[in-house]
Amino acid sequence: MRLSELRGATSFRLALFFAAVFGTASLIFVASVYVMASQFLTGNPDERMRAEAMKFDSRSGNQTEQVLDQHSVDDVTGRRPFGLFDAQGRWLAGNLHRLPEPHPVPESFFESEVHTPQEHTFYRSILHRLPGGNFVVVSRNIEELQKFRHELLEATLLALALMMVLGVAGGTMIGVGSLRRLDKVIRAIEGITRGDLAGRLPSRGTNDDVDRLVRVVNSMLDQIERLMGEVKGVCDSIAHDLRTPLTRLLAALERANRRTLSAAERRAEIEEAIAEVRLMLRTFAALLRISEIEDGARRASFSDVDLGQVVSDAVDYYEPAADAKNIALSFVSGPADERHLISGDIDLLFEAVGNLIDNAIKFTPAGGAVSVTLRPGAAIVVADTGCGIAPGQRQNVKLRFHRGDRARETSGNGLGLPLVGAIARLHGMELHFEDGEPGCRVVVSPIVANDPGEPGRLSLVHTA
Repeated sequence: MRLSELRGATSFRLALFFAAVFGTASLIFVASVYVMASQFLTGNPDERMRAEAMKFDSRSGNQTEQVLDQHSVDDVTGRRPFGLFDAQGRWLAGNLHRLPEPHPVPESFFESEVHTPQEHTFYRSILHRLPGGNFVVVSRNIEELQKFRHELLEATLLALALMMVLGVAGGTMIGVGSLRRLDKVIRAIEGITRGDLAGRLPSRGTNDDVDRLVRVVNSMLDQIERLMGEVKGVCDSIAHDLRTPLTRLLAALERANRRTLSAAERRAEIEEAIAEVRLMLRTFAALLRISEIEDGARRASFSDVDLGQVVSDAVDYYEPAADAKNIALSFVSGPADERHLISGDIDLLFEAVGNLIDNAIKFTPAGGAVSVTLRPGAAIVVADTGCGIAPGQRQNVKLRFHRGDRARETSGNGLGLPLVGAIARLHGMELHFEDGEPGCRVVVSPIVANDPGEPGRLSLVHTA
């Protein structure tokens, strides 16, 4: 991992940004505490010193010197040095013998430090002008205040440095983690682009923003893999399923060309060729219809549909075909006053249910039975006593042109169930299979949606 990549990581930059923001806020807070504490610790003593200095205004020169001399005797430790100076700053009395250079401004407070072999002391003083022109200095020791300021400043700088170090370290850890996670996603994407359509983006399972995006992308990849699998097999399936009718058509045309045929024989050959061409055209029409449905263009024609009426019409439509094969076709619905309203395309729903009933009749032997039941919750069950679908072939029959071993004995192009699956997906459903006794259940059930009230959700269950 290169440093330039880390500097460009959004998480690393955000971590540094917030570290800088919190560091600045902490610095402002500590500075405010420092200023307020200093003002509190110096405010009241300053006023007392000013009042003490102004007391000398009412004393004569000799009295002032006597008071200062006595103060020098009392202040043995020098914690509060006082001094009397003339207008030129020369010492006259007291235990403070020298003014700092340059001389302070009268009536103002100033801080000074005294260096001696024994100690290094800080003082805060006020220079007050007396009525006679001399100056008196009243001071107090502020060594503790200076220590407090120094320690507070050191603590502030240490905290700021520690915060910056932790901010950079935390930003680096977060940035490195994000880059490693991004690298895994990039490697997975590169593998997919190289042709590994079964590959998926890695997920931590933490349900964070990246995980949510990964779930959506993986769902998209599932759909792409399914579509690519269908597209990949279409050419082979077309070649396999259209080879027979094309071969028959070519053979018929060659026979007609080689032999001398009567008008009736020639008409029969032409009709046979037309039938083969129509079969191929129906196959291509079914492919185009599946593509149209999968594009979702028909969703614009959705309206409220009574599913019970659609199923009843489909049963009535296929009842003659069932009677012709000596199959008992029955329909069981709920209460007469109950309606199963869904949002969908009535023609497509009729076509889907019709395909399921047609398959049930086609693969049920004579003397069998097909029952259609409309369950509560808009679930349709089409049950028959047919041969069913082998478990190993149940996913393959969803693919275009695929036909099971038993289905090859009957006419068809292998596009019936793929068409039902396309209609189901358009209406928010999915197609799967269950065992039947006898037979097999083809189940088209609602896909769980985030919004339970989302239109177009129904359960279509076909037992074949």
